[in-house]
Amino acid sequence: MAPSTDSLPLPVSRLALGTWAMAGGPLWGPQDEADSIATIQAALDAGITLIDTAPGYGGGRSEEITGRALRGRRDRALLATKVGGSDLGYDSSIASCEASLRRLDTDCLDLLQIHWCPPGSPLEDTIAAFEKLRADGKVRALGVSNCGPQTLGRLRATGTGWVTNQLAYNLLWRAIEFAIVEACADAGLGILCYSPLAQGLLTGRFRDASAVPAGRNRTRHFAPNHELSRHGDAGHEALTFATIAKVRAVADALGEPMGDVALAWLLHQRGVSSVIFGARNPAQVAANLRSAELRLDEGTLAALDAATADLKAALGPNADMWNAETRIV
Repeated sequence: MAPSTDSLPLPVSRLALGTWAMAGGPLWGPQDEADSIATIQAALDAGITLIDTAPGYGGGRSEEITGRALRGRRDRALLATKVGGSDLGYDSSIASCEASLRRLDTDCLDLLQIHWCPPGSPLEDTIAAFEKLRADGKVRALGVSNCGPQTLGRLRATGTGWVTNQLAYNLLWRAIEFAIVEACADAGLGILCYSPLAQGLLTGRFRDASAVPAGRNRTRHFAPNHELSRHGDAGHEALTFATIAKVRAVADALGEPMGDVALAWLLHQRGVSSVIFGARNPAQVAANLRSAELRLDEGTLAALDAATADLKAALGPNADMWNAETRIV
């Protein structure tokens, strides 16, 4: 069953804008606020409706910038944010949402998402809080992020009318295909894809693992000795970059940029409602929009599947990109 978004005032665009990098900080480096505001407004002008943020992005800075960018344009955006970490629970979820409303300078969110729900988290209390916020008119639609089959089963047993699950998904990270895509379909949840270009790996800008900036080399693709890494896996650096070379060969045969092909591939995948890309200036918005017009034939899709199958198998079904000890359940 397809998710119902009848409560939303606008259709969900196939491409969405993520605002994590707009907070700047040690992972992304300095970011000019004027560039961020121009980027959000350029996305709206280009027909993108969904703008995704979270309190955890720069300690609320991303939300504040997004709110300023949407002044006078709020009716053109579907505004999505999250509640996570120590804010999970009944009273704390409501307080977190109300703080987000203030930072975003709005009286209603279009989509509120549970941002990770590790084992032991008070899921049922959080669901009750979210549904109270929706009943009170502070939120239009509800979703989750980084939730697997067990959590979705608890959601189905307790909650009603939830519409999306936001997950890491790209040609180099296909872990959700083992079980989570099917669980989302069973729960009637559309998939919102984040990290669609694997934090730049699928743009081809990095020649090998040594060229990847600190902080972006902390996923399970990489050896565990990099800064900010918190997994204990051996990593798959050689296989990851061999896979990137295979994807590049497919893109070159099409005469298309690898990044465009990677985004277009996601738009062809089962259950995907929207692909959330990051951008830090209007030119990057325009560059990513080209992928929405790219149609991949069955031969190309099969070639991309074959090119990335070994890496998919090596990384396995654990959909947590950053930690091998915990699992998205």
